[in-house]
Amino acid sequence: MSEPLNELSDKGLLAASRYQKRIVGDGDEEALARFLHPNFIINAPHNLCAGRDQILSMSQAAFAEEKCQTRIEKSSITGNVGILMGDEVVTPADGSLLAAWFGAKRLRRRFTDVYVFEHGEWLFLARQASAVREANRLGD
Repeated sequence: MSEPLNELSDKGLLAASRYQKRIVGDGDEEALARFLHPNFIINAPHNLCAGRDQILSMSQAAFAEEKCQTRIEKSSITGNVGILMGDEVVTPADGSLLAAWFGAKRLRRRFTDVYVFEHGEWLFLARQASAVREANRLGD
């Protein structure tokens, strides 16, 4: 991990978010297994509510994206819990779950990511993402 994931700070929280995007985008299953908290849960825009074990049992190609542009609108740290909320535009890869639901075209979604700082590092605890409408750019 080249990002400063060992800092309980806004800088560390944002690094955790960038790291999460990178390892998911790269399909790095080993890194993802290390980064997901044991109690990780997701509510995804393709009608999937799942836990850590379900996510890790799926091919990472199911989550593949050609491109993802993210704008974090609000961040907060309370104790050892960090929350990021914002807007993103993603182009799902062919064969991914998003493409199966929405097609391989740009999709705008709102998201909330929750991280927890344990044992000196950030771990990904929860994600909720909702498709909101088609968009070409953030803020459309």
